[in-house]
Amino acid sequence: MLVVNNIEVKYFGIVLALKGISLEVADGEIRTLIGANGAGKTTVLRSISGLLKTNEGHVTSGSIMFDGKRIENRDPEQIGIMGITQVMEGRRVLEHLTVEENLRLGAIACHSRGMSLKWELDRVYSYFPKLVALRNQISGYISGGEQQMLVIGRALISHPKLMLLDELGMGLAPLLVKEIFEILKEINATEKTSMLLVEQNARLALSCTQYGYVIENGRVVLDGPSEKLMANEDIKEFYLGLSAVGSGKNFRDVKHYRRRKRWLG
Repeated sequence: MLVVNNIEVKYFGIVLALKGISLEVADGEIRTLIGANGAGKTTVLRSISGLLKTNEGHVTSGSIMFDGKRIENRDPEQIGIMGITQVMEGRRVLEHLTVEENLRLGAIACHSRGMSLKWELDRVYSYFPKLVALRNQISGYISGGEQQMLVIGRALISHPKLMLLDELGMGLAPLLVKEIFEILKEINATEKTSMLLVEQNARLALSCTQYGYVIENGRVVLDGPSEKLMANEDIKEFYLGLSAVGSGKNFRDVKHYRRRKRWLG
């Protein structure tokens, strides 16, 4: 479905943010990008969704193919019509509107599929039953977790082929984040919606996806099936917090992440 081939991205024509990123997402698959802050994960999502243009960014080389068509540097509304929706970091609800009004705006992108708006709303509420009692509440006053469910539901109501999900767990309680990820897995299984997600909680992201990419300094330095990545010693040490606990290794003997990088050797 999605093939990102060796893209480079610059902001303001000067700052090189991505340095030859390649990745794929198959139809009905969930994949994840993991990496430190500033590694380029959000820029990858923006490059795919077209939102890069709104941040003075540009794909300067390489290609992005979606359903056999090149989409790099297209306008975000064109890419949205093709079936790609991005849930941005920061729970971007329209705070002055009610929960249901936010969802109705998401339905504008549906076009006509023979389904009534009530059917579409009920479909979203079936995944996020907590929103039912809040449907007439002003969205700016609901909790952070409820806002996160709302923005996912607003993206889902447009029937995307591919959802790009950026830092869903930021600022939320771990149990709530786990609940949201379980709902995403249910949506994927039921709707067959492909997903590419960015998440700081690498353990949770890898446990909920089939395949992962590790990004550092604008490059993919490691990729593979999620189970294999979780078993990788470097991933355990640098992203899962499992570095040599109980193995007799002294903390001073553990080299810093930036100096080591066995996967680049």
